[in-house]
Amino acid sequence: MENLSEDKTLAVISEGLYLLNLLFPLLPLLALAWLWQRHRGSATGLLANHLHQAFIGAVIATLLFTAANLLIIVLGGYRSLHALIIFELYYIICVPLLLIPGLLGLIKAMAGQTYRFPLIGRVDV
Repeated sequence: MENLSEDKTLAVISEGLYLLNLLFPLLPLLALAWLWQRHRGSATGLLANHLHQAFIGAVIATLLFTAANLLIIVLGGYRSLHALIIFELYYIICVPLLLIPGLLGLIKAMAGQTYRFPLIGRVDV
């Protein structure tokens, strides 16, 4: 019973770090990578489901954020109108598409249930 409680706690932490990664890319991703590396072989069920999907989702979110920044740099820097438009599109399109599954995943983790992120789907690691 104690292991189930620890798995649930780590699943909630994983989903929380995923959501935090949407606001502050990289540092929560590093924490998720450490958790994933630490529990990669031993995680089963609830923890494996939430930890692997949160890690993959955080990698995708960080890549999208990095791509938006690189596009801004290529198109004229942060003082250009392109920067405003790209960040507006990023925060209007990308963040909600990543935020909603993350919130649902957090709710399911808190309830002790598994959840499959759309587009990421079933993770076999």
